[in-house]
Amino acid sequence: MTVDLSPEDDQRAQALLASGRFASISDALHAGLKAIQDEEDEWNDYARDRIEAGLEDVKAGRTIPVHDFLEELRSVRQQKA
Repeated sequence: MTVDLSPEDDQRAQALLASGRFASISDALHAGLKAIQDEEDEWNDYARDRIEAGLEDVKAGRTIPVHDFLEELRSVRQQKA
């Protein structure tokens, strides 16, 4: 596989190699891809938890009519403006 890096990214990669943090560009790219995957996994876990909490609220009757929610949202936006 061939990867084309911008001059700026190539400089960053070379600096990581020079610092000894990574033994190769391949190792640096692997670490970057892993960091992206970890961030996505963290976001997915957060979203799943929030959805589950919302569903629990619905089951427990902790809801308000949508028009009340929209009015609250408008009010908050007006206060920030």
